[in-house]
Amino acid sequence: MARILVVDDDIAGLELRKMILQRAGHVVTAAADVDMARSLFHETHPETVLLDLRLPEAADGLALIREFREAVPSVRIVVLSGFTPDLDGHPERAMTDQILNKPLRTEI
Repeated sequence: MARILVVDDDIAGLELRKMILQRAGHVVTAAADVDMARSLFHETHPETVLLDLRLPEAADGLALIREFREAVPSVRIVVLSGFTPDLDGHPERAMTDQILNKPLRTEI
């Protein structure tokens, strides 16, 4: 069981991922915007962050990657994005533990 923060501005996708991870036994918090993500990150101390990159702009996701990595170097950061080239040429790419392309096949 892990503490996971899911961040996505697509509410339907956010709720679905939260439900799937909870069913798998994880403690999950969900944030639909950058400010909520920052707040919940510091309140809940997640071990893993599942992060959409465009929130709604790629710069928002890149900023969160930097902030989360600086605050807790051991946090696992998984980027989930339909626009993974947004990471190309950015140092934040090396700060992520895994990059997953949307659409992501989700099995319940």
